[in-house]
Amino acid sequence: MATDIDKFVHDQLSVWPEVAAKYRALKSARTRTLPFGGMLVTLQSNPGRMPIFDHGCPLCEENYMEHQHTLPFEGRKGRKYNILVNRAPIFPNHLVITRDTHVPQTIWHRFPDMLDLAASLEHYIVFYNSPNSGTTVPGHAHFQACPMGYMPLERAADRILREIAAGREPEEVEFIGQTRDAQLYHYKRFNRGIFFLRAQTSKSMAKQFYRLLDCLNLVAEETEPRFNAFAYCSEGEYRAVVTLRSASRPSCYFESGDKHFSISPGAADMAGFVVVPEVEDFPRLDADVLRQIYEDVTLSEAQEKHLLWRLVRTQPRIEVGVSAAAQIRFEIISDGAGPQTVSYREGKIDYNGVLYDELIFEAATISTLFAEPSFILYADYGPRRYAGTLKFIAEGNQVRAVNLLGAEDYLLSVVSLYPESEQKEQAIRLRRWVTDQMARRQIGSRPVLGPELCSTPGVVTWVEHRPVQEKSPEELPAHSHYDVCADEHCQLYIGLTEKADAAARAAIDETWGQLE
Repeated sequence: MATDIDKFVHDQLSVWPEVAAKYRALKSARTRTLPFGGMLVTLQSNPGRMPIFDHGCPLCEENYMEHQHTLPFEGRKGRKYNILVNRAPIFPNHLVITRDTHVPQTIWHRFPDMLDLAASLEHYIVFYNSPNSGTTVPGHAHFQACPMGYMPLERAADRILREIAAGREPEEVEFIGQTRDAQLYHYKRFNRGIFFLRAQTSKSMAKQFYRLLDCLNLVAEETEPRFNAFAYCSEGEYRAVVTLRSASRPSCYFESGDKHFSISPGAADMAGFVVVPEVEDFPRLDADVLRQIYEDVTLSEAQEKHLLWRLVRTQPRIEVGVSAAAQIRFEIISDGAGPQTVSYREGKIDYNGVLYDELIFEAATISTLFAEPSFILYADYGPRRYAGTLKFIAEGNQVRAVNLLGAEDYLLSVVSLYPESEQKEQAIRLRRWVTDQMARRQIGSRPVLGPELCSTPGVVTWVEHRPVQEKSPEELPAHSHYDVCADEHCQLYIGLTEKADAAARAAIDETWGQLE
């Protein structure tokens, strides 16, 4: 497709004089470098970067400029995109890849499209600005792309990922984790909050990418975390760079006089290619100003430390006996098959006429810091949604539904039923109680949940405690087929409810793994 792109850009500029002049100006644009964070940052004086907006959304077809043409690109699940020549270029062959409909800028569900685009555009790198991280059109979903090799962070990442692919791990990075064939590395230079990813398949890359985003905090009233992402293909694998940030613009953007610099960092700037749109700012931008710009928009040391902890923590799996009856209706949310039924027959579980000793429906996807619902149980009190894996066993003369999920995900549901003022205290107390209940089944140390079963990994150390009830553990009968039940005999557990709001999530997140 690269040959088609080169011809497309050439043909566009040959009939579009206003934009062609901007690309010609790039050839003589002033540049200089500044050392920062272990690399040389490129500064580009680019007054032509000021965008050309005639009216309305510039990425909607009805507002395209005269002479502006497109190349089609089809993403996953029928999503269609238009490839455009960028009206306000930073790089030669600078492209905008925009949805063919006016939908908000978001990476959710679209990162696989970004990877497919990178695979199609040989020798190009595709990049993305989240809505409050440098994009000028947050109301219309789009990516950008340019030939590889222009951005300093991109070059550093490619060198390091090549070394890793060759079996070496450079000292500039630390390995964080792996999802199937995708690896995540933390880059320890340049700025805080930089991560490199590599994977053999787009599916694994997407899972690892979304797991990283899952561990980020949302700013109030924003739809996704603040970050910039880059993706390309090289040596038969997918590679990506993610730069996390705390703000859209630096403080100097809002200053006046000599302290003012019209720099609003987007993906290129965060990758060490700083665009200076005002001519008078170019000679004044020095190492101290650059350092303050990056300091203002990147993660703080505390934020990065907390994120790294979130990325490596784990949670053990707990088994919760949810409900028992001669017949149970349930629904696996992801398979689209609708409500199904299991029933007790001859000491086994009858499912579609076949008898089973045990029936398990594994959870399929991770999408948030805490697990999303994966199945529904129907009962007289109405449908209830649950995260994690669903297991059916024969117990007595009934079928018992057992929910296998992360202990922290379980606590989220239980703690949400307490007043907000008590939730942190209850989270710690109930975590001790859960620990004891699991130990009393003498199951020892269970394997942590794999990537299909938990949302975010974390380490928990278990110690003795006093249970929630006034009775001692010895006085309270233990369950033999699961750790705890969902009734008041143990703790009331009703799955995922609207009560599991931001306050309850914060109570679990901030006390994750704490027993005292």
